[in-house]
Amino acid sequence: MSPPAATASTARQVLQRRAIQCSFSSVFHLRNCAGTGTGAEATTAMKEAKNAERIFFRAVALPVYAMGVIGVAAYGHKQWK
Repeated sequence: MSPPAATASTARQVLQRRAIQCSFSSVFHLRNCAGTGTGAEATTAMKEAKNAERIFFRAVALPVYAMGVIGVAAYGHKQWK
């Protein structure tokens, strides 16, 4: 038995809000839950999950990568100066 549409919509909004706030577990939970629906609901959920992943990647992964590159460059500059 699936939850009522209003409950599912509210839960999805909470997960999306947490994804925007870069909650690592929420992003992947949203992706895993996206495949559980059927029809148009599943398609919409999958698009929302992809959007949450894209937001998370841009907000977290890219800055971490940039800090790593800068850190390696600074360490290298310090060692071979």
